[in-house]
Amino acid sequence: MEALYRRSSGFVATSDKSGGGPPIMNWQPDEAGLAQIIQLLKESQISKTEVQKAVQQKLESLNQYPDFNNYLIFVLTKLMSEDEPTRSLSGLILKNNVKAHFSSFPDEVKAFIKQECVTAIGDPSSLIRATVGILITTIAKKGDLSNWPELLPLLSQLMDSPDFYTCEGAFGALQKICEDLADQLDNVGPSQPLNYLIPKFLQFFRHQHAVIRSHAIACVNQFIIYRSQALVTHMGPFVENLFAVAGDEDSEVRKNVCRAIVMLLEIRTEQLLPSIHSIVEYMLLRTQDQDESVALEACEVWLTLAEHPHCVEALSPYMNRLVPVLLNGMKYSDTDMMTLKGDLEDDANVPDRESSIKPRHHHSKTHSQQHEEAAEGSGSDDDDDDEDDDFADFLSDWNIRMFSLLYVT
Repeated sequence: MEALYRRSSGFVATSDKSGGGPPIMNWQPDEAGLAQIIQLLKESQISKTEVQKAVQQKLESLNQYPDFNNYLIFVLTKLMSEDEPTRSLSGLILKNNVKAHFSSFPDEVKAFIKQECVTAIGDPSSLIRATVGILITTIAKKGDLSNWPELLPLLSQLMDSPDFYTCEGAFGALQKICEDLADQLDNVGPSQPLNYLIPKFLQFFRHQHAVIRSHAIACVNQFIIYRSQALVTHMGPFVENLFAVAGDEDSEVRKNVCRAIVMLLEIRTEQLLPSIHSIVEYMLLRTQDQDESVALEACEVWLTLAEHPHCVEALSPYMNRLVPVLLNGMKYSDTDMMTLKGDLEDDANVPDRESSIKPRHHHSKTHSQQHEEAAEGSGSDDDDDDEDDDFADFLSDWNIRMFSLLYVT
């Protein structure tokens, strides 16, 4: 890595010709150093344990050189000649460096990485766009959104781009930010970004591209549980737009619609009561959706309805239709039968974990996420790790048959 070591942080700042923007940071890699970094990234994709250990040691040693992170962002965003997995890996290594060392990055390195992330938001590769979105979110999380004030207005502006890749990249980054930083978005200084982001998201519920529609719904969904005032203000248009895409041909859109309805019934029941009969009809249909992930989301509504007095009354006339649907869902699939055959060992004396006998609820998911964020911020603890592992296990284990069995019994 001698070529990299010899390289100094040779930044040149030029003014933004459009005016009003931050200076543009120009940096170019040393060709020999770049070749060495590429070789290291290639080696890191070799599955041999001894190779992985050697690569990890080299990566750790390189973190003492500020230019190393410039090389990583350069490979991710500029090196179109490299294959996508290598470019994405470079971005993920940089993400880990940001998580561990961002506070010690020189200011010019921070500025350069932010600048390059934004310029690559519309990369033609979906893998690279997703990696850039993850990196942007990690920087915002470690550096605090208030220290990147131009980010949200810029992403909001990029959503309007006629270029699909740019629009999707901006939405992908915003969805990750909404998922990881919902509390910050609801409390970011006097600008209150949700006041312009929520109505902006609603405009894209009926976008021509399904992936954009799905992103838009998923972004707004993050603020239902938080009872964000910006969403409460636009609750009428939100519900109206949800119903407009309820029959969408895309399964991800339908899944996000079901997720929104379940959370709204838990948090804003009165908002949906006038439409409760239409909702029951819709959820009956979605519980039988051919896409199991959609059906799983829809299944959660029945317990929510059963726990609310006004909803129970509305549900009663549908029991003669609902029960057969749930009974049909209790049938063992071929996959279930294969799983049972693989679990013939006697575990009668092993107590069931709580996660094995309870369904998933959105408030439980939120609770788990809070534990995970707390662990990242102050050091993990064994109990928290066990809880997160249990949660991940039952998320993957629960299926339509288990939900149906729960509700029928």
